[in-house]
Amino acid sequence: MLPTPLRAVGYRRVSSQEQTEGHSLDAQTTHIQNFIQSQGWSLIQLYTDAGISAKKGSQRPAFEQMLKDAQKGQFDVIVVDKIDRFYRHLTGLLTALEQLNGYSVSLASVQEKLDLTTPWGKLMLTVLGMLAEIYIDNLRQETKKGHRQRARAGYWGGEIPYGYCRGLCSDCKHPNGKDYCPNYGCPNLSDGKRMITHPVESIGVKLMFEWYATGQTSMSAIADKLTGYKVTLPDGTEVALRQKGHVGHLHQGPFSKDVVRNILGRITYTGKIAYIGTDERGKFRSRKPPIEIYQGQHPALVSQELFDKVNELRPLLASTANKKARKARSYPLTGVLKCGLCGANMRGVSSGIYYSYVCGVRIDHSPHCKQNSVRAFKTEEKIAGMIGEIVSRADEGKTFDLSQQQLVKVEERYSRVQELYLSGQIGREQYETELESYENGQKALRPEKLRATIALLDHLRTELSRWDAHSPIEKKRLLRLALEGAWVRGNALVGLQPSIAFLPILVGIGLSTCGESGIRTHDRFCG
Repeated sequence: MLPTPLRAVGYRRVSSQEQTEGHSLDAQTTHIQNFIQSQGWSLIQLYTDAGISAKKGSQRPAFEQMLKDAQKGQFDVIVVDKIDRFYRHLTGLLTALEQLNGYSVSLASVQEKLDLTTPWGKLMLTVLGMLAEIYIDNLRQETKKGHRQRARAGYWGGEIPYGYCRGLCSDCKHPNGKDYCPNYGCPNLSDGKRMITHPVESIGVKLMFEWYATGQTSMSAIADKLTGYKVTLPDGTEVALRQKGHVGHLHQGPFSKDVVRNILGRITYTGKIAYIGTDERGKFRSRKPPIEIYQGQHPALVSQELFDKVNELRPLLASTANKKARKARSYPLTGVLKCGLCGANMRGVSSGIYYSYVCGVRIDHSPHCKQNSVRAFKTEEKIAGMIGEIVSRADEGKTFDLSQQQLVKVEERYSRVQELYLSGQIGREQYETELESYENGQKALRPEKLRATIALLDHLRTELSRWDAHSPIEKKRLLRLALEGAWVRGNALVGLQPSIAFLPILVGIGLSTCGESGIRTHDRFCG
């Protein structure tokens, strides 16, 4: 009895609409049909994506339908004229092949003479899988090299800072473009690789430096003066200055002290590129002095002399402000407590009678956040009490056992993240964030780190039992040992973000988490 021939389908693709009028699709069809006939297989269908790229992120309806049909077991092998008709990048190819392998479907390419239905083809697939692992392992090192080379060439890396834009005016995506920039919709002023001066935002940058250089204006006062400051455009119309905001993050609204502080400290505005370097994970060393400074490809908005003068004044003016506020109360949760509505930091303020934490956006007179202020003492005591409850329930032996189980979960999560990245379902930025979380979690759950965690547990038990005896500064240090973040919404405490050192203690008591290792607080009232 003769064996049943394999059920084969063909996949055809051309990358531009113009090619559909030529002979490319017909040529692919002929090659596919001849190959299937030579193998003694049975052609049951042809899938075609006309005028569609096979690059990462592109949508290919026929290709996606073919994968769905493969999952249903409607055929045994896919035949393409060339591999680049199937996928143009290695990560997508490997992921698709792994997916097809799970459906017991193979791939064959006519031009490359690649047939994964044979033992030799399966060996090649194994080698390709090893290449994918090498690709992932080397990604961080290549990223670090790329960042430095880009800085050395004078190109900005990352989100465009306030005062500049990419100059792609005809298809502008800048937050301060439409109905704000006079160049919106005009011919492009750059190739998109070099930053150019934003005609409105750049005025705000220059004013910040000029006003602060007088030594008579604080950052808060500058923020107030800029908010609503009118700029006259070439056609005579006026627009009020506003901060840029970020798509999906902060709104385009009034300036704040934090925005002014960040801009005044950036040497970028002198036409330079500061390379701050990356750590072993490929992440930028935030809040670190630059390793090297290069001449940038972008124009300077302020002179080096003005920049130097402003940054010489900053510590002097800050010292004066600190003397005035020396007798003010220290707030243990500053830098930790955050608004559960907009994500901004909650700042400590005093009304003369009450001490409270207020959303920073509200302080900056923005109408976009409705978060109420919360009483400082009640909130601090509530959070300290929750940490006290956790450490009182912790069992050292169980912490070790459950931490090992958590370590397995961390490994499984990272394996899934790798799959999503290789398939193009998540981007590099999200992958690197997950990678950092994985490495931190893995580090925290190692046996030697767990011993340090036990010492932390004993320290917290002792010190939290005498909470009221501590000064605000000592309370702040104590809370920072256990927490990286805490969120309030309305008058309720809705979540806590544990420190890496504190995480194994949570695992040890089996406490439920939310988000990326956040503690569910069940909306505890904090006043």
